Amino acid sequence: MHSPDDFRIRVTAGTDYDPATHVQVHVNNAEPLHLSGPGGDVWLNVRIKNHKNEKGEEAPLSTPYFDAEPHKQNDDTYGIGLWFVPKKEAHNERGEDNDESESDRSEDPQGIDGSDLQWGNDFDEPLRDRLPPGFGAALRIVKWWIDPGLEGDPYADRPYLYGPALSSFNRVYAALGDADEPERGEGEADKDDNECSEDKKDTKKNERSEEQKLPTRDGCGLWFNEGGDAGGRAWRESIGCPDEDVDATTDEPNGNGKARMKWALGAAAKSQWTWQYGKGYGLDFYNGYLDFADLTLRLPGFHLALLRYYASEKAEKTCLRYVLRHRQTGRVYLVVVFSLVRVNKSGEVIEGEDEEDVDDQVDNEKEDKKESDVDEDKIIEEAKQKLSIHDEVDVDASDVD
Repeated sequence: MHSPDDFRIRVTAGTDYDPATHVQVHVNNAEPLHLSGPGGDVWLNVRIKNHKNEKGEEAPLSTPYFDAEPHKQNDDTYGIGLWFVPKKEAHNERGEDNDESESDRSEDPQGIDGSDLQWGNDFDEPLRDRLPPGFGAALRIVKWWIDPGLEGDPYADRPYLYGPALSSFNRVYAALGDADEPERGEGEADKDDNECSEDKKDTKKNERSEEQKLPTRDGCGLWFNEGGDAGGRAWRESIGCPDEDVDATTDEPNGNGKARMKWALGAAAKSQWTWQYGKGYGLDFYNGYLDFADLTLRLPGFHLALLRYYASEKAEKTCLRYVLRHRQTGRVYLVVVFSLVRVNKSGEVIEGEDEEDVDDQVDNEKEDKKESDVDEDKIIEEAKQKLSIHDEVDVDASDVD
């Protein structure tokens, strides 16, 4: 049978679903990858703890990111950090006429509504025949105690699980400009703008946004705590959005966003938040629930070796896709794909299936019979006990709108 050592994780990313437009992401590299699409600009870092390279991959095996707090204490195993500068897509960029389309009428002219920017997973093919025993319990754990804002249908022909970005990302940093910075006078930096067309003005504004200094930490790449710059913090306070959490023992800010994540579950909170066009947002998503080193799902009260469920078919079909998208229009801003590829002892990728795949399928069927009587209620009870010790997002059904 195959072992985790027979596989590597390949990460690719782009600004749409088409894999032909994606580029490979150098995992654990401190230099952010810049991607530009019709909906905005994204700078991306992907981190995987104990990452194993395929031959020829230019990716460090480790990063100081996992040695820093809160990742060290959380025992986080992977992270997706991004700097997002949304922009309003022009009609002619989508090949539309001057009449306002239905999708445009649903958009806020100033930015993306807090309920519309989504983060989550989707798949092109059904998963229902490959979902392991105990999956229902695992999903309940995730939706009730880890990310209560998640919605979706894992049993659909095109499975998906999305949550509002505002409540799904562990950290959100808003760079809206210095609240005390005086407005520039006419005839200064904007002198050239007054002589340009409206389209050129938008282009210059986007260029200035892209030239913002990205918040980074040596060796880690993109790095930001919960909150924002002076303007971002002032705006968050004005709409009632919590800033950094305060550590219960030291009474000091700890940089985490659990208070904001819980606040953002309410419909009223999301309606007050706008992801403003041309502004920069730091978003960091991380956890220790998926271990890419040994291909194991590790939820509180529930551990599952994933390899035998997802590596018996052609490796190129086995992938996990994270998507940043617009809920109403379906516009995609970022797609990050974690693919499972089989390698030989030298780390070279092996194409296609081999006889061992057939043997794996037979062994998997035998194991499935052994696990068919999983006690999901017992899993849930064990998860409750474990999660009561840790500082998870503590909510009940009434918190989610």
